[in-house]
Amino acid sequence: VAQAQAAIDEAQALVERAQNKSADLQAKAQQAVTAANQVATEAQAVAQAFDDLLTALAGMDVGDIGDEVGDFFDEVDDLVASLRALADLLPPQAATEMRKLADALAAVAAAGDLVTDIFDFVNGFDPKTLEQGFSFEWAPRLQQWPATNPMFVLEPPPAIDDHDHLVLAVRGKVSADGTADVTASAELRDFALVLFGVEPLIKVPFDHMFFKAGSSGKPEVDVVLGDIEFLGILSFVETIKDLIPFDGFSDPPYMEVSPSGAVAGFTLELPNVAVGVFNLSNMSLGADVHVPFLGETVTVGFNFCSRERPFCLTVMCLGGGGWFLIRVAPNGLDLLEVGLEATASLSVDFGVASGSISAAVGLYMRLEGDKGSLTGYFRLRGEVDVLGLISASIELYMELVYHFDTGKMIGRATITVTVEVLVFSGTVKISAERQLAGSNGDPSFREILGAEDGTSPAWTDYCMAFAAEE
Repeated sequence: VAQAQAAIDEAQALVERAQNKSADLQAKAQQAVTAANQVATEAQAVAQAFDDLLTALAGMDVGDIGDEVGDFFDEVDDLVASLRALADLLPPQAATEMRKLADALAAVAAAGDLVTDIFDFVNGFDPKTLEQGFSFEWAPRLQQWPATNPMFVLEPPPAIDDHDHLVLAVRGKVSADGTADVTASAELRDFALVLFGVEPLIKVPFDHMFFKAGSSGKPEVDVVLGDIEFLGILSFVETIKDLIPFDGFSDPPYMEVSPSGAVAGFTLELPNVAVGVFNLSNMSLGADVHVPFLGETVTVGFNFCSRERPFCLTVMCLGGGGWFLIRVAPNGLDLLEVGLEATASLSVDFGVASGSISAAVGLYMRLEGDKGSLTGYFRLRGEVDVLGLISASIELYMELVYHFDTGKMIGRATITVTVEVLVFSGTVKISAERQLAGSNGDPSFREILGAEDGTSPAWTDYCMAFAAEE
């Protein structure tokens, strides 16, 4: 207001100096006086509006405060425009002062837009839209296990301050309405499983293994393997591993989720191979990763064919088949299963009568944890059919089973004879079993009589059976 009054005085002095000048100068001076009076009036109005705003702030609602603040800064914008118009009519020195004042008030008016936006935000704020987020991340330092002949190997070996191999994270958010969203993830990077001990059979390197599960969406499993090495007696598998797409776990053909865990895997059908009398068919390849939710460890499995669908190899009248399955875990072998069979067959047909004979010899090995068995078997079968009215067949099956955990070898033999005449049929089966070796795991005589503590009713009866009669 004081600067506006000074502008009025300067304008009046300009009028006095212009009385002896031309009519144009007198008109310009009169415009300056009019503009200065307008500035003075607006300045007084702004000052009064500011006082009124300070008085009214204490009793206003938030919405009303925003409106009042907006009206006040609108008046400031009008005053700035008037100051700039007045500066154009004043002498250079006075015009410079007016422009400085206009620039200062313009900066205040610009800040007023921000204040107005803040009040608008507060007025439209809804506490129900609040969300609170949280996150936790843990990256412990890992070590190879065990210290000697490790099965769990970190590649490269960890440094003292290396915490990059394992990262566990939990992230979530809670809304004001009580709903929550939580996601847990775990990633293990740059490690390998080496099985078993001093004479390893297989090395499975992992680029990374990632698992994520949350309150929304299905669990995700992402596993990327390196170049697997089959060693020792499993070196024959090296020719098969080139067919395994080790990136197939990242986007697997199937994903199964159950209360016990998640399984991601793939299967691959291989083409048949036929060269002359040689034919190799029914080949398949599969792999899977099982990530349990609680308790158990992660396992990785590979298979070349399966027991239900073995590969078939035929060369003229000779044939055979088999399969291979291995499942490994960080603490060792989970399951190893190998089955191989060779067969020979011959059939004849004389019109009124036909018959066939076949012989098969096979080997089946199964290792599961600390237990396992090795089975060798021989099967001989012959059958004959006369005009479809009478048929007969005979089969001889013999096997030897060796149990690694008990050291026992058990032999079994079964002969099965089947005869069919018209609508009547009959089957006779004769079996025999013998234990050829081993006694580990058999109960002792004391355990059979329940006399571990020194005596028992059965032990007393046994002793009394040898007592002399009186």
